[in-house]
Amino acid sequence: MDILKRFPRHLDLRYRIRNLAIRTWFPRELNLSTLNLTFRRKLPSSITIGHRTFTLPARLRSRWLMGGLAVMLTICLVSSIALGIHAFTSSLPPLRAVLPGQQIWNDGASSLLFGTNDTYEWSSQNLETNPDMRKALRNAGFTLVRSFFPDNASDAVIDQRITTIEDIGAQCLGVITNISNTAFDKHLVTYLGPRCQMYEFGNEPDLNNISLSMYLKQWNTLVPQLRRINPTAKFIGPVTATADGKNDFMRGFLDGVKSSGILPDAISFHWYPCWNMSRDDCLSKADSYADVATNIRREVRDTLGKDLPVGISEWNYDPGNPPPDYGDEASFITQFSQRAIQAMVEAGVAFACQFDAASYSGYGRLDMFNVATGQPKPQFLALKQLIQQYRPATVAASPAATTPSAPPAGNGAFGPLVSRGKAVYCSPNNAGAGGPQALVSGHYGQWSFWRTDLGALPAWCAIHVGAGPARLLMTWDSDYVFDYITDTGMQPQDYTIAVSGDSTDGVNGTWQTVVTVTDNHARTREHLLPFAGMSWVKMTVTQGQPHASQPYLTIDQIDLYDVSAGLSDTFLFSGDSISAIAYNRFDENTPAFADVVHAAYPARFPATLDEGFGGWTSDGAVQNIDQFLALNPDIQYWLLGWGTNDAFSQVSPDHFRANMQTLVDKIRQAGHTPILAHIPYINRPGNDGATLNHEVRALNAVIDQITQDNGLIPGPDFYTLFHSHTSTYYLSDGTHPSPAGAIAMNRAWFDVLRSRLFA
Repeated sequence: MDILKRFPRHLDLRYRIRNLAIRTWFPRELNLSTLNLTFRRKLPSSITIGHRTFTLPARLRSRWLMGGLAVMLTICLVSSIALGIHAFTSSLPPLRAVLPGQQIWNDGASSLLFGTNDTYEWSSQNLETNPDMRKALRNAGFTLVRSFFPDNASDAVIDQRITTIEDIGAQCLGVITNISNTAFDKHLVTYLGPRCQMYEFGNEPDLNNISLSMYLKQWNTLVPQLRRINPTAKFIGPVTATADGKNDFMRGFLDGVKSSGILPDAISFHWYPCWNMSRDDCLSKADSYADVATNIRREVRDTLGKDLPVGISEWNYDPGNPPPDYGDEASFITQFSQRAIQAMVEAGVAFACQFDAASYSGYGRLDMFNVATGQPKPQFLALKQLIQQYRPATVAASPAATTPSAPPAGNGAFGPLVSRGKAVYCSPNNAGAGGPQALVSGHYGQWSFWRTDLGALPAWCAIHVGAGPARLLMTWDSDYVFDYITDTGMQPQDYTIAVSGDSTDGVNGTWQTVVTVTDNHARTREHLLPFAGMSWVKMTVTQGQPHASQPYLTIDQIDLYDVSAGLSDTFLFSGDSISAIAYNRFDENTPAFADVVHAAYPARFPATLDEGFGGWTSDGAVQNIDQFLALNPDIQYWLLGWGTNDAFSQVSPDHFRANMQTLVDKIRQAGHTPILAHIPYINRPGNDGATLNHEVRALNAVIDQITQDNGLIPGPDFYTLFHSHTSTYYLSDGTHPSPAGAIAMNRAWFDVLRSRLFA
């Protein structure tokens, strides 16, 4: 709608409510004395019922009435309408926090209601050039910024826009402005990576000469490609100019995606309820946000058979250019904004962006800041007050802490994932499925990979991370053998890691080797890299495993985390074959632990390593713990899952206790944090199962005692979890987890650690 703010359109912005049957009703007995009402001979201009104010028609207000009964009948009519709308709204499910950075605040308000737009600029003084405006939005607690990324924009322009959002401490809602420019749109999502996790597909296609069929064709073709580039991002449509959209665009979109199966992650539209209206009539339209949003939520559920978040990504009082001058009145715009937000809260709107922050839109009348002076205007002050009203007292005032994307107080610093979707360059002998980008795709385990014949080594791949981090934590995974340490896999044995600040293609520039590894037999590793002044990371492999099961070097994924502020978001799963299966992050076992954390706290994406050994008891863990610690010196939390094979081997509780205490002591001495999980229930029939589970319960009692004696964080109770899901959480052997069981184990770790480490 942005360009149309400069060139006003004349549209019928009247809204419709489908399938809403409202019955007027009157009580059988009407006792006026109980109402405690005093009537004059003229009706009031409006009646407030609950949180809603209803304006009565002027022709009705102008009539002289012959007593209080006519007034009461009018109130009954208005009341019945209010009750009908309430019944219609309350039939919808309550709002849930499912979008990046979203929280549910006071009165059920979504934290992402308090957003704004950074649109195309019509003034050199704007949100991107004025740091005081960004600081004011940050201090006020704005949680979302919708930014128009111009078609074919340079990386410098993209950086300026995303940095603006980051300076405010808000979530990014990026607008893919040209849905037909496939190459640039894929570059945009690749380049931004984890810095932007929500995208709208186009902007008002119904008013920009994009037919419904063309929009659906591009949606069905391009959105799946963008999701492969950034699997954690949310893609939103159809971004219509009104709730229904021109020629019923909204309904056509919902029918189209239902048919294709390429569903959006959320639904969005724009709402400016006033056009050629008086001040009072426009103010009365502020409540319409509840009606249109409720209608769209119902239409989404009726069409798709499920609920999706619904957002209003542009809202304000009038789309004219310029809009009426009563928008400059503090009393009007304050009341309008308050009532609009209240209506959105009532309707369960998931996100909303006021239009706009500061771009001279509507000749400045729609801006929250005066672009000439940089001073905030009344609408900014009204929204700032609303943020204070709806934000819980337990959420800090800084916007960096208004959403779960900020580090929880007292839990240390965390290192966000910065490599996902970044540009990758590899040596010509790379024959991996998915090409170089496979290394940063987010898929682990035989989905896509970097692969080279062992006879063609050395081979290298370089990732363009970009400047900024002072140090990185690098992890790599080659999950083609079961055990954590073996010389029969396809992981590298000898390799180096180098960094550069001036390369452009992974070949040229100056490179500094920061890690040299020889004689490695682990299938996954981590390395801490100095990175100040650098922008590239390159891994060069010179030797594969001596007894590789296949004659290849194969690496599934390289993850790079900005750990400039600390290493507290790092986890290693150590255990037997159950651990090896449950935490391998194969597609069928996702969402894994890191995915679950990221979904709840979008700026966090923990580094995790899977250290499992088939058939090992706790004896093997004790014998090799020094090596494990040497291989992983930078991992903070060691999540231990030992004991199933001890139960099979009938290891005595005293022996098991000594082993587990040794592991706890060694891990603590190295400066890390051990956490012990209960051994899962073993789903075997008859006496065999009863005997094994008797052993398991005895060893779990040891785990409880060690946890208590050492003051450890209690781990998840896998015994109860699996005992409650014997039909779904096991493979056929009754011991190892099925994909559903693996997903449940990852979720259980998050559930027990959330209050301690993440919230």
